[in-house]
Parts: sequence; C-alpha cells; structure tokens
Amino acid sequence: MPTRTSPAANGAADRGVLAQVRLATRGTHDALDALLPVGLRDLQDYRRYLGALLPLAEWLAHGDRPDWPRAKTDWDDGQRLDCLRADCAALDIDTTPAIAPSPPSWPHWLGGCYVIEGSALGARLLSRHAAGLAEEHAEVRGARRFLGHITSDPPRWGRFVRLLDALPEGDAEAATSGARDGFAIVHSRLAPGGAPA
Repeated sequence: MPTRTSPAANGAADRGVLAQVRLATRGTHDALDALLPVGLRDLQDYRRYLGALLPLAEWLAHGDRPDWPRAKTDWDDGQRLDCLRADCAALDIDTTPAIAPSPPSWPHWLGGCYVIEGSALGARLLSRHAAGLAEEHAEVRGARRFLGHITSDPPRWGRFVRLLDALPEGDAEAATSGARDGFAIVHSRLAPGGAPA
C-alpha cells in the first residue's frame, strides 16, 4: 500500500510527535506496504484494499468519547466511512464490523488516524489503478467513492500533521500505540490468511 512520504512531501520537520510515531512504526508500515507492493494490480487487490481499510475507518468513527477535545468532532470524517461501506457493498466485500476495543484516549485515537490519513497520500496512484480496473470490471465503476473522497482535499494531511504535532511530547507514546493498533487492524485483513475481505 504505497503511502510512504518524504519530510518535504508531508510538510513536517523531523521532530515532534509525528516524527516519533513515524520512526516507531516504520517497520510495521513497511510490512504493510509490502502486501500491495505495486498498488492495485487486479480486482482482488482492490477488494483486499477496501476490505482492509473498512474496519480501521469503523474503529475510528465509533471510538470517540464525549470528554475528548472539540477538535475530535471537527476532525472526524463520517463521509469516509459511508464511502467505504458503499464501495464494499458494490464489490460484495464482507462488511462484518471489526471487534476492537475503543481507543482509550485522544492521543491514541489520533495515532490511529495517522494510518488512515497517511493512506490518502498514496491514494492518487491507487485511484488511477482503480480507474484502469473499472475499464475491465463494470462493478468497479460504481465502487470508487472512497478513493474519490480521500483524494478530494490534498491539504488535509498538512492539517492533520499540525494537529498531531500539537500534542504534548508526553502523548507521543499513546499516539504511537494508536498507530500500531491501526496498522494491526489493516494488516489483519490485508495479509494472506487474514480475515477475508
């Protein structure tokens, strides 16, 4: 899943919570990227991709608590989940909700967001792959809402980086834990032998 970015591309300096999360999860991220090393080669890859991101989007959408900062409400993206569910339904992908404990804290939730927000960085390439698949598979033509949605706001990553880096340094460990949980949710569906997508 090509989501790797350079510091210049993500607009963040090599310090702060973002850098700590990135460094601590690099191996996990690389292992996930290796599961789709050249993007979406065929319909099965696309189904795996959508089916792997759906439980992460659900976990983030349903993991809020009323005592979290107002920024949580401002940042949450319910439309992303709706688009994913619609695409999965169009491609007959299992949408059984993931069973995962709710994020225990705001920094942990933001760490989980790091995974799905980062996935949007590689989504432009994947969107082109999906367009190619749509020429071969009629069902894909009506199943590109999610990629369209997450590529529609390029400055969003920069806003997310600023939000993550606004966390106190003491919250970096919780954010890293959230990112690890997020990667694990995706990996469990994307990896061969994982939950079927």
